[in-house]
Amino acid sequence: MKLETWDELEEQNPVFCWSCGKQLFALDEINQRICMDCKNTFRQHHQDDAFFCWACGKKLSSMNEVAQSLCATCRSAILRKLK
Repeated sequence: MKLETWDELEEQNPVFCWSCGKQLFALDEINQRICMDCKNTFRQHHQDDAFFCWACGKKLSSMNEVAQSLCATCRSAILRKLK
């Protein structure tokens, strides 16, 4: 979905950032479905050549965590919810 004018924006329901949940108002943010703060954070993470947890964004410290793309804390929480 690409918005071209403010009129289209007014006709639609509010849009929120998929990462942090903040309501989006700028057309660029709405088109990308992510706020500039989160976008800059992800860009910085990408430049660090490090790996981060997909659930919480914490930097992964061990190869086991990197292999699963999940930190130990989030992994434990997910396993508890599944059991």
